[in-house]
Amino acid sequence: MGVGFLHGVLPQGISRSYFVTPRKISVLTTDEVLFPMNLRQELEEELHVRFSVTVTRDWESMMANVVASPSADLIFLPSYWANTLAHQNLLANVAGIQGELLQRVSTDFVKSRNPETFTFLPIYWMKTGIDTPLDETFQDYLKNKKETFLFLLADEDLLLKHFQTWKEQGLLEQINTKRILTLQLDQLSKASDEGAVETPQNREFRGGPHPFLSALLMWGAAIPANSTQKELALEILEVLTNVEHQEKGLLGTPFNSTFSTVTGKEIPLHRRADFIRDLQLKDTLILESKDQEAPLKLKNDFNFIL
Repeated sequence: MGVGFLHGVLPQGISRSYFVTPRKISVLTTDEVLFPMNLRQELEEELHVRFSVTVTRDWESMMANVVASPSADLIFLPSYWANTLAHQNLLANVAGIQGELLQRVSTDFVKSRNPETFTFLPIYWMKTGIDTPLDETFQDYLKNKKETFLFLLADEDLLLKHFQTWKEQGLLEQINTKRILTLQLDQLSKASDEGAVETPQNREFRGGPHPFLSALLMWGAAIPANSTQKELALEILEVLTNVEHQEKGLLGTPFNSTFSTVTGKEIPLHRRADFIRDLQLKDTLILESKDQEAPLKLKNDFNFIL
């Protein structure tokens, strides 16, 4: 073994990558569930890389890392955050070689099939609804004094949109009789018998006469324009979004897939991309851009601190 090693023959079971320092890549994610530890470890082993991951929901921190030179190399974030960054020309193209990544995404989730303007790669989607413990309408839930809790997604922009809508609908006084608690993304699928819960909508909820209880949300990946490792970031996205990885990990998340290629028999129909065509999107909240003053508006206008 020693002689062979000295003459350039590697011992059995040892690859050349064993002696090469892993490539390091800086990642930002707004939610742990978008880039979980088990997925990182699989990609590190498969691609011989090492991730430095920062989880932050702070917009200012995200901006600082994106505009820095060099910037973070890869970010996982909501679509409306990406829209705001793209409008400031802070994101690079993520269509992939010959538009391969773009082609994986169902046409329902892209505004244009032009690879040159594709700066956000949708990976997951969800339509939320407010599920009441007695399967009653939202109006009846608000009138029910025995139901005291309302669990909402911990997203400051969506929370602000909810409060603004309820104010317009004249529901704010009733809303304020409830105790509002927030849930992280990975907590949404957990049913609660303690109150109404904002949850993934895999059926039509009984909203009664009050529209705009549901929201259509998307999350995905982007590459900052100032990244010095764009090719490596694209390579990671190509592996991460292949059918094997997506079908293996999807059911461990609260999300549905945006990829037309994710159609394995173990994936329920309501978790696939084309399920969105079966849902009513009229009167659905859709966030188009990041409101940088959302926390301040929540506090000043609605006395709510996230």
